[in-house]
Amino acid sequence: MMFDHKKVERIKEMYPKGTRIRLTAMSGESDMPSGLMGTVDFVDDAGQLQMTWDNGRSLALVPDEDGFASVSQPKSAQTQKPDAPLIGADGNIFNLMGIASCTLKVAGMREQAGEMCRKVTASGSYSEALSIIGEYVDFSDSDQQEQSKNEAEEFGLKME
Repeated sequence: MMFDHKKVERIKEMYPKGTRIRLTAMSGESDMPSGLMGTVDFVDDAGQLQMTWDNGRSLALVPDEDGFASVSQPKSAQTQKPDAPLIGADGNIFNLMGIASCTLKVAGMREQAGEMCRKVTASGSYSEALSIIGEYVDFSDSDQQEQSKNEAEEFGLKME
């Protein structure tokens, strides 16, 4: 079943990655009992929730066909943004993107770093690119970068 673009976008907003779902009914799947829990991996372009179920299966949920309820959603991306030392740094957008990408990777957010870089390189202007970076990291003073680089070297870590 295909949904229109607006409905798919609404589904993506309602069920972001990490949302926990409780199944109430899935027709044709005997090993998918009511009450089974799973986690949303992503919503595809057809509006289906691609899931990892607690029983090890990876079946998609189809809104308006399968019965399910959202149990919990992941913490807001706003509260999970790490501080990136961009204030006072060289303003070249690729330099800023590199600093933000490194910050995300150090924070264990490698997937978000790749996603951010793809969006920045596809953007149409400096201000749009800067706005995209701001969706992933909080801007902070560049003095913190030198301090964290020195701390990393002190502990034998290599900054990427």
